[in-house]
Amino acid sequence: MFGKGTERAVKKWAWVACAAVFLAGAVLLPRYVAGQAKKPIKIGVIAEKTGGLAAYGYSHEKVLRAAVNMVNQKGGINGRPVELYVEDTESKPSVGALKFRKLVESNSVDFVIDSNNSGVAVACSPIAKELKTLYFPSASATEISGEKGNRYVFQLCTSVREEAKGTAKWAVHNLGKKWVIVVVNFAWGWSNQEDFAKYITENGGQVLESIRVPLGTSDWLPHLKGKIPKEADAVYLAAFGSDFLSAVRDIHAVRPDIKKLGAVYALSAQDPKKLGAAAEGMYCITSYPTYLSGLNTPFNKQYRDLIGVDPVGIEKGTGTYFVLAYNWAVWESFFALKNAIEKADWQDKKDNPKVIQALEGMQLKESLEFPQGNAMIRAQDHLIQTGLYVERVEKGSIKVVAKIPAPDVAYPPISDHSKEQF
Repeated sequence: MFGKGTERAVKKWAWVACAAVFLAGAVLLPRYVAGQAKKPIKIGVIAEKTGGLAAYGYSHEKVLRAAVNMVNQKGGINGRPVELYVEDTESKPSVGALKFRKLVESNSVDFVIDSNNSGVAVACSPIAKELKTLYFPSASATEISGEKGNRYVFQLCTSVREEAKGTAKWAVHNLGKKWVIVVVNFAWGWSNQEDFAKYITENGGQVLESIRVPLGTSDWLPHLKGKIPKEADAVYLAAFGSDFLSAVRDIHAVRPDIKKLGAVYALSAQDPKKLGAAAEGMYCITSYPTYLSGLNTPFNKQYRDLIGVDPVGIEKGTGTYFVLAYNWAVWESFFALKNAIEKADWQDKKDNPKVIQALEGMQLKESLEFPQGNAMIRAQDHLIQTGLYVERVEKGSIKVVAKIPAPDVAYPPISDHSKEQF
């Protein structure tokens, strides 16, 4: 069909083409292998998706997904994509502990973030140490960074002791000296009862009565009648969600004149216009203001836009109040971890000690990554050092009425986890 010269030319060019394809493949192969070597960084999330804290789990998962999406769009962490694996704690410590193990042992996650339930956090802390997995709970019981903590646990939300100490002096001077403490009966409530009583007393106040009420109680009157002395100036209430609504309603029925101070985020996701006379004039501790006006910075506005929350705390698209409680801490835990991974050049779990050392004493500079403001992770107990706010319900709105600086919030470390072996 072809002449000999033509045939030789065809064979020659066929050989050249094959060689070119081979050489191209040889050049591209290392790039392909290198790309394949960028294994994802797996982050486990134990969230209260059902049970009494379901609204918290929903908001925290949404915030983490926004953080991961932002980072992945910019190339991931050290060029590695981030994947989330989410499990439901059902708001139960025993379930949370099982889900923590599942994430680490079955899903092979590298790090674990979340659980707003202090009972879950306390249950998971020893497992984090056992499995040598860094854990960032968003729960505030004091013992999480104290006697129940360890070197693998970082509490990047304010603890109850910080909240109580920071607010007690202001409360005695502004609300009264004689107090009644009412708490929900689980780990977070117990911490509030113990720490608020301690610091009220140290600042010249007096606790006349302490009351514990089972979680999920709809009728608080049997627990309150006859137990709030007439001479009491104020009540400190540690409750949230439906418990908070029932408690405020029934405290108002028993003592409509008494001043009320809610523990951290008691007002979270509540519509102040619907709370009515029972909550009018009520104060609440917070480490992150409900309204943008309380922390009106460009970084905070950008953060709220990214998580889909308007200036008064309503979720865009649903029209419902979003639980802002500690979701800033979930966001900031993720970015503190990201920065530590980059600093330590983390490759896998054998590098966890270097990540822990990078986190111990880390300065958090106000930015989009840390919109709550400048803070520091204390090296000894892994507890964030930051300031607080006091909010007040005024005519259907929530206003910041006091700001408490970080030095007034800080207390000496209960434990020194930085001396523990890895």
